[in-house]
Amino acid sequence: MSKTMVPATEADTARVQRHLARMPFVGAQFAPHFRAVSAMPMPPLNQRGGRDAEGWTAVYEAIVQPEWINGRGGMHGAAACWIVDMITGTTLSRMRTDTWGLGGPSIAIDMTYYDPAPVRTVDELLAFLSLTLSRGTRLLITASIERMGGALGTARCVIANAETGKNIAAGLHTTMTPASATRAAQAKKVQAKL
Repeated sequence: MSKTMVPATEADTARVQRHLARMPFVGAQFAPHFRAVSAMPMPPLNQRGGRDAEGWTAVYEAIVQPEWINGRGGMHGAAACWIVDMITGTTLSRMRTDTWGLGGPSIAIDMTYYDPAPVRTVDELLAFLSLTLSRGTRLLITASIERMGGALGTARCVIANAETGKNIAAGLHTTMTPASATRAAQAKKVQAKL
């Protein structure tokens, strides 16, 4: 698969924001702060009705908001995990067809946190929070599909500081299509051949 990236359109950003806005917990609060940056060209349909998606990559940006900050002045781990969950889910969903990769619940999210941005004094915390409130850190979020089949999808996500390139967090997310949805998709495929 080519590593050539195609710049995102306003429609790509709208799709990401719609997908995030409908997600539970803080979707509507997070969504306006995300935008699509670029993605590899969409792989064509294969003979099985799916896509050869392994290695497909998309890049997004977000601006850290005050509500995402922990008590020490860094991005909260739960906010980073939510971003990994939702951005990898969005990335996997872009590959879906009517009969393949239908998505489903998460079965594993493995997170690694690299840069907690600790603040050691009250003065440093206040200085950091005033910077965060006035500007926010710009995140560069890269999601790559590692494996996507009829029932399982796995994607890796790296969240980095867009200005320094320093990694903040990363996660590996696996989702599973419930057996009932897989059977329904297979039945739809059979009906289409008749």
